[in-house]
Amino acid sequence: MKIWSALALMLLYASAATAHHAEAAFDHHKLMSVQGTVKEFLWANPHSVVYLEVTGPGSQTDVNVFECGSVQIMRRNGWTASSLMPGDKVTIDYNPRRDKTPGGMLVAVTLADGKKLSWQSSMP
Repeated sequence: MKIWSALALMLLYASAATAHHAEAAFDHHKLMSVQGTVKEFLWANPHSVVYLEVTGPGSQTDVNVFECGSVQIMRRNGWTASSLMPGDKVTIDYNPRRDKTPGGMLVAVTLADGKKLSWQSSMP
């Protein structure tokens, strides 16, 4: 009986972890691009996050949120905690959110000096 209970709990937690990392919230068939100013870069696990101030029509500023990979994955692909600093002007290529809220899954970022960083092992 204890074995079946333990197995049921393991399956429950495994399905929750898979659902979280399925990235179903993002449309991976669309690649969009936006320019803006880095407001904040969170170098954290389980996902790093970029907050980008984007100026829209009428000079209205919105903050778009872009999810990245874990610190370990990003480090392997050339990122550091200081890769993006508040005030940096960047262009972000991303897969948009399916719910149409601003931001999405970061694919690559192009810095003002032209350097391009991706947290994934292959860039489009």
